[in-house]
Amino acid sequence: MEACYEYLGCGREDCIMHGQKDKDCWKVEGTLCNNHTIQFVREHLRGTKEASCVRSGCIYYKKAKELGRV
Repeated sequence: MEACYEYLGCGREDCIMHGQKDKDCWKVEGTLCNNHTIQFVREHLRGTKEASCVRSGCIYYKKAKELGRV
């Protein structure tokens, strides 16, 4: 599976995940997710980064789960 920024078409080169193909973005705090729902969940609800991805319905996280990466 390609990296999150490739899968999501994110051009944010200032994100800490940009260029990181061996890391799972749902485990990394401080990413610049371009999905407004993920950002909202992270700002308003407590929990881990992974919980934010689950609650927001992140399509990259869902695909990784389908592939058994989660």
